[in-house]
Amino acid sequence: MSTSAHSKWSASGFEQKMLCPGSHLLQAGAPDNSSVYAAEGTAAHQVLTWALSYNTQASAFIGRYIDVAPAYTIEVTAEMAEHVQVCVDYCRDVCGEWGVMLVDQRVNYARFLDVPADDAWGTADVIILLGEEIIVVDFKYGQGVAVEAANNPQMSLYALGALDGYSMAGDFIRARLVISQPRVRRAPSEWDTTVEALIEWADTEARRTVADCITAAFGGAVEEFLNPGEKQCKFCRAKATCPALRAEVGRTISGSDISMSAEEFEILPADSTTGADELAACLSKVDLIEDWCKAIRAEAEKRLLAGDEVPGYKVVAGKKGARQWIDSAAVEEYLRKTLRLTIEQAYDLKLISPTSAEKLKKSGVIGERQWTKIQELITQSTGKPHVAPVTDSRPALEITPVVEDFPDLNLTLVA
Repeated sequence: MSTSAHSKWSASGFEQKMLCPGSHLLQAGAPDNSSVYAAEGTAAHQVLTWALSYNTQASAFIGRYIDVAPAYTIEVTAEMAEHVQVCVDYCRDVCGEWGVMLVDQRVNYARFLDVPADDAWGTADVIILLGEEIIVVDFKYGQGVAVEAANNPQMSLYALGALDGYSMAGDFIRARLVISQPRVRRAPSEWDTTVEALIEWADTEARRTVADCITAAFGGAVEEFLNPGEKQCKFCRAKATCPALRAEVGRTISGSDISMSAEEFEILPADSTTGADELAACLSKVDLIEDWCKAIRAEAEKRLLAGDEVPGYKVVAGKKGARQWIDSAAVEEYLRKTLRLTIEQAYDLKLISPTSAEKLKKSGVIGERQWTKIQELITQSTGKPHVAPVTDSRPALEITPVVEDFPDLNLTLVA
């Protein structure tokens, strides 16, 4: 089993490599962009692991705080627990009395890609061994676009890794790949396939992707393997500097073909300042382009809502709003007087914020001396660094360059 910190052929990023093999090289050495949303997803996965491992409900962990690197602390809320429980219930129901459930398992699928063992591994959220069927469940906490299990490269690699790791536990003929994404839809996306079909996909499409990525990296013709598109560019860390994406945007805006010279496809080292003038020129037009994009969306929406046709697009219902009581007073009376719930059970009690405390000070509830003491207990984070033109009235921050060490690409081609 791999001891490497990172998987060069990660399952989660494999579809991006399939659609744009050149992205593998362009992103080499670029840091991952963490966000509070990713941290929430990590925390929700931890709750799933705890609930299934300790055979309890997700609600048992409400109020817990989970530290997520590099700098987030996420509270397990009732809403998070409710969504996690959907996946918990599904896994327990599928596993039943006779299945074997494995939670948060490291799987290795390197031999199916024909790459070194340390280069291709991932972590499957849940694996269920059930007779001749192996079931792999991936929990997604995001609430964006629904992710389908059918022909999903990430799920296919997880399933192959599970088959490789647990082949001695049974004679598996079929595989069920499941994506549980309860914040988008409560019913999971399932795909039933054969083990034979998964191995055939690995031998053809998956290995061809690995070969294309290596050719793009060492063959000197990366431009031939850059293929911008909505799905593959969405999470690409090289999006801002990708020449192929820049050309694609230019073609869309100008309505004409834009040829790219070989120099524009040169891969520059991470610490290079080459292209700074071009970056500044592009940055000066970002607001204008964003306004144009918003105008395009608004115009399309206006026409569709008026009953006009926009080829390839339609109007659909958006995400439902949060649930709320029809009559709060009636519910309060029912919970307290009929069900006799305690105050702690019937109400969400939360400490007031510094802003609310200041309002009490202004109204005279909190005195001046008391407010001075309270102010000593208040902290406020500094503003996040923000890019602005030199004409902005705010003073420029003094930035001290930080040298970061990123892993080399270090691709290996196995004959």
